[in-house]
Amino acid sequence: MKINIERLKSSLINLGKIGYEEGKGITRSAFTPEYEEAKAFVKKLMEEAGLDVYQDPVGNLFGRLDGKDKNKSILLGSHIDSVPNGGMFDGNLGVLAGIECIRTLKENNYAPKHSIEVVAFIGEEGTEVGGTFGSRVFSGEFKAEKGDLDYLKTVGITEEDLLKAKRNPETLKCYLELHIEQGNILNTENFSIGVVQGIVGIAQYNAKVRGKANHAGTTPMNLRDDALVKASRVILKINEIVNKFGSPMVGTVGYIKAYPGAVNVIPGVVEFTIELRDMDRKRVLDAMEMIMESCNNLDLEVESLGFEWEVNLDEGMQKLIEESCMDLNYSYKYMVSGAGHDANPLSKITPSGMIFIPSKDGISHSPDEWSDWADVEKGANVLLNTVLKVDGGFDI
Repeated sequence: MKINIERLKSSLINLGKIGYEEGKGITRSAFTPEYEEAKAFVKKLMEEAGLDVYQDPVGNLFGRLDGKDKNKSILLGSHIDSVPNGGMFDGNLGVLAGIECIRTLKENNYAPKHSIEVVAFIGEEGTEVGGTFGSRVFSGEFKAEKGDLDYLKTVGITEEDLLKAKRNPETLKCYLELHIEQGNILNTENFSIGVVQGIVGIAQYNAKVRGKANHAGTTPMNLRDDALVKASRVILKINEIVNKFGSPMVGTVGYIKAYPGAVNVIPGVVEFTIELRDMDRKRVLDAMEMIMESCNNLDLEVESLGFEWEVNLDEGMQKLIEESCMDLNYSYKYMVSGAGHDANPLSKITPSGMIFIPSKDGISHSPDEWSDWADVEKGANVLLNTVLKVDGGFDI
C-alpha cells in the first residue's frame, strides 16, 4: 500500500500559497487571518477525505476516522503555522501526510482496528505564550500565568477553554509526526529517513556585561572598561566550552545590544542571549556553570529565561519506524532532533515517534526550505506503514 504523491504534492503546494509573499516566503502566525484561511483549507481536505472534523476550544483542528475500537486513537499530525518568512514543508508535511495516509487506507478499503485522527496543532512556532501552544494545552503541560490569560482573552480563549482542550491520555494509542529534518545530517550522509530517538532540551538565558560608558575620543585604550569587548570574550568562551562538550550540544548567542549605542561612546552595558541545546540536561547545566566560572572577571550576569528539557521518544515506536523503512527498502539513520516539536509534549502522555526526511542543504525557517518530492513520498509511505503496524497490534 502506497500513498498518492501527486495528491500530497498538490496539497502541500496549495497550502504553501496561503500567507506567501514573493521573495519573502510564508508568514502565517497563529490567530491571524492567514492562519484561519490555512485552517479552512485543511478542514476542507479532511472533509474531502471523509473524516469527521472538529476543533477544540483553543483552535487545534482534528479529522477523525472511527475504527472498531473508538476509545483509542492513533494520532498523526504536526502544525500549519509558520515563522515569519518561512517555508512550505515545516509542520505542513506532517498534517497533510496524515490526511493522505487516511485517504490511502480508505481507497484500499482498509478497516482500522483503532480510530485514526489527524491534528493540526495551533501555535507550534510560538505566540505571546510560547511555542508548541496547542500541543502543550492538549497534553496538559501548559500552565497559564495571569499575563498568559490576559493575552489569550484577546484571541477568544478563556481559562475554561484551556481545561476543556486537555485530552485524556487514555483515549490515545500513540502519536506519530512526520517532519522535515531542518538540519543537514540526512542530506549530507545520503539517508532517506531519520528515525528520531529524542528531542534536545533547550535552555535560554539573558546575559548582561557591565563596563563604563565614556567618551570614545578622549579615553585612552588602556583606561577603558569596554563592555562590548568583555562581552565578545564571553561569547568566544561560550563557543569554546560548547565545542569541548561536543555533539549534540550546541550553543548560540542570537541577540546582542550595546548601550548607549552611540558611535562615539564606549559601551557601558551589553545585553545578549545565550541558548544551549543538548540531550542531557546535566551537560547543559555543567556547561553553563563552566561559562560562569571562566568569565568571573568579566562582570557577567545571567538570568534564566526557562528550560524545555529533553525528551526520549518511545523505543517501541522507533522500532516500528525502523521496520517500516526495512520493509520499504529505504535507507535510514537513528538520530536526535535539534529543534523542538509538538512530539515533545505529546511524548509525556502517549508513546510518540517522529520520522524525518532530508532538508536540502539543511535549510529551514526560510523561503529556501526544500525537500525533494521523492523524499516526501518516502516519508509519507513510512508514516503509512508505521500506522498499519501500530493498528495491527504490534507492541509499542
